[in-house]
Amino acid sequence: MERQVESAAGGILIDCRTQSIGRKTGALLVDARRDRIGNVSNMRHYIDTPSGPSPRFSAQTTPRGRGMVILLAVMLVFAILIGEGVLYHVSYFLAAVIVGSYVYARLRLRRLDMQMENQSYVGQVGNIVKGYVHLHNNSRLGTGWIEIVRMSDMPGGVPDTVTAVPARGQKRLEMHTPCYARGVYTIGPLAARTSDPLGLFRMEIIQGTPTKVTVQPPVAPLPYFRLPTAEALGEESARNRTQTRTPHVATVREYIYGDSLNQIHWLSTAKSGQLMSKEFDSGWGGDVWIALDLERRSHHSQEMERTDEYVVAIAASLANLVLREEHSLGLIAHGDREYLLPLGSGAKQMSGVLDTLTLSKTEGDSPLADLLLRNRGQFGRSASLLVITSSTATEWIPILRELTYGGLNAAVVLVDPASFGAEQSLSEVVTELVSAGIPVYVVHKGDALPYALSRPITLPGLSIPERRDMPEWIRASAI
Repeated sequence: MERQVESAAGGILIDCRTQSIGRKTGALLVDARRDRIGNVSNMRHYIDTPSGPSPRFSAQTTPRGRGMVILLAVMLVFAILIGEGVLYHVSYFLAAVIVGSYVYARLRLRRLDMQMENQSYVGQVGNIVKGYVHLHNNSRLGTGWIEIVRMSDMPGGVPDTVTAVPARGQKRLEMHTPCYARGVYTIGPLAARTSDPLGLFRMEIIQGTPTKVTVQPPVAPLPYFRLPTAEALGEESARNRTQTRTPHVATVREYIYGDSLNQIHWLSTAKSGQLMSKEFDSGWGGDVWIALDLERRSHHSQEMERTDEYVVAIAASLANLVLREEHSLGLIAHGDREYLLPLGSGAKQMSGVLDTLTLSKTEGDSPLADLLLRNRGQFGRSASLLVITSSTATEWIPILRELTYGGLNAAVVLVDPASFGAEQSLSEVVTELVSAGIPVYVVHKGDALPYALSRPITLPGLSIPERRDMPEWIRASAI
């Protein structure tokens, strides 16, 4: 079955066809989120934000109100100097209008209680964080038209709404927040704003406490992407056995003096009647590393679309693919700080990848070449390296080529900065990579990730293809 949905937040496209998603992908993501939160039932929950005993009230005089006060002062001065009774009456009338407008506007919000209810505190880029606001008017006076605002530091802002609550009445408002960028943000407190009919004063009450919302990168299924593994050389021949503890156990042998206690295989020891030790497989042919370029100068933005969000979404999608195929995965990046996620597997590693990518920031000054040089010792012989960048520099390509000469299997995913309004072109980068025999994929703004990562650029097609889109692909947020 196929369906097509368009998200409010915009952004990266992924395949929504049920056969492309697969049960394993969904199971791994659910397991990862279960590991993060502790219980799947907690993924959809309602938590009321305490309204607080005393809302904060503020009043502001508008330019029209300041004009009325100045007019009142002028009328009083003329009334005192001239002594004309009409001027006194006009002054009294103006004073009554000013005071009455203030009192009326103040009474509209005096006994208004607000509560914020969030359905979830974890979302994905392109998704909508669903939230509701409960309004209780305990006054005998209706509020009239008031503006309800959920304060937030989320990119793009939080939509507000205008409503009216009758006397002794209540309302429940839907106030959903689109997620434009990954990170940890706050939503709340709530603010209610109103004015008097003449527009002399603006009143505001702020109530509640802020709550944290975590926005993770989207994860797209990649049914056509081929990992650059060492399977062609024979996986077993590419493996080395070691006494260093790794996620893989290769075999069991007799105990040798110096083996640690946690290296002993107790079940085999019990069966054979002598101490047996585990030998671990370093997994040279199955380890996959993702190198993420978060250098500030490499990234560009156009309106709410940013290259770094595409880079991170690609990293999350590739990590999901690698772990789903039961490889060990590691992650390196350098943004606001250096990130190193050691090799691991399963839902726990996927959870760590999402955490790392969510908190990472594109504030680094370290180029991709330095990142590869510093971490070259992490890559095992015949391991795989996936480089994701939007850089148009070529200094890192000879380093990557040298690593491949040592047995490393590499592939590169490039996010085209020109599609985000930048003047730089990826033509030189693509030409050097393809000439070196390194598979390279190019993703443009608005591309469907499963399609953009379905086939690398080949020698006959060195020119960078235009944006590729298909009607059956939907936005990543809709999954």
